[in-house]
Amino acid sequence: DEVIVVLDRERRGVAWGRNEGIARSTGDVIAFADDDGIPPRDWLERLVSALDRHDAAVAGGTFQETDPLLDAIRRRTPLPTMEQLDPGGLVGNTGNILFRRECLMVCERTDGYVFNPAFTGAGEDWELIWRLRKRGARMVYVPNPVTHLRRATGVQHVRHAFQRGIAIATLFRVMRADTSGVVPQDSLLWGADGKKTNPRWMTAVWLKLVGPFARKEFHDARHFWWFWLGEKFQAAGFLWGMWRGAWASSGPHRSQGSRSTAASGTGCRP
Repeated sequence: DEVIVVLDRERRGVAWGRNEGIARSTGDVIAFADDDGIPPRDWLERLVSALDRHDAAVAGGTFQETDPLLDAIRRRTPLPTMEQLDPGGLVGNTGNILFRRECLMVCERTDGYVFNPAFTGAGEDWELIWRLRKRGARMVYVPNPVTHLRRATGVQHVRHAFQRGIAIATLFRVMRADTSGVVPQDSLLWGADGKKTNPRWMTAVWLKLVGPFARKEFHDARHFWWFWLGEKFQAAGFLWGMWRGAWASSGPHRSQGSRSTAASGTGCRP
C-alpha cells in the first residue's frame, strides 16, 4: 500500500495535518489513529462492520492505557462493554475512529474545512463530532480499545491538562455562539442530556478549584494528587484560553451556528 507522508513544516497544528491527509486520501471510509497507539488486529474490520451494521456515519472507541497514572484516571469513567449507538460522549477520540468520507466532505463543503483549524492543540476532534451531530449523524461505539503507549510523568500530565483547558475554552466559545441547541457531549459548561444549557459556573468552580473529591477512586494516593492538580491546571488553561480569545477574531467560528442540515440515513447527506 502507498504511504503518503504529510509534513507540517510551518507548525500549523494537528487539525491542518488531518485535513491535508483527508485531501490526499481516496477511500470511502477514513480511519484515524495516533502515533502512540497500537490498534488490535481486527481494529478496522470491527469499525467497518459496526459502521455498516448500524448504517452509521462514525464508529469509534477508546484507549487501553499502559501508563499507571493515565490508566487510573481513565478508570474513573467506566465505558460500555457492548457495541451500541452513541447518544453522546462515547465516540470522538481521533486515536480510534472511522468516518464515512461523504460525511466529512459535507463538512468541508459547508463549513470550509473538516477539522477546524482554529483548534491548534487539542479539541478539534470533539468540535468535528459536534458539527456532525448537528447534521444528525449516527454514531456507534465499538468496545475495541487501542493500546495507548503514551507515558506521562505527573509534570507531563499537568502540562497536558493546561493545554486541554485551552482547547475547552475554544470549544466553549464556539458552543456559546451557536444557536442549534446541540452539544458534542454533556458538560457543566454547555449542556446536559445532549441539550444546550446555561453554564453551571458554581458547580464547575467548586469541582475544579476545590475538588474533585475522588480519593477513594484511586488505589495510589500519588495518582489522585496528580489528577487533582491536573484539574487545577486545566482550569488555569481554560481561563487563559478565555482571556486570549476575548480579543482574538471570532472569524473561524462565525458560520458554524446556522449551516447544519439534518437528514435521513447516516445523517450526513445534505
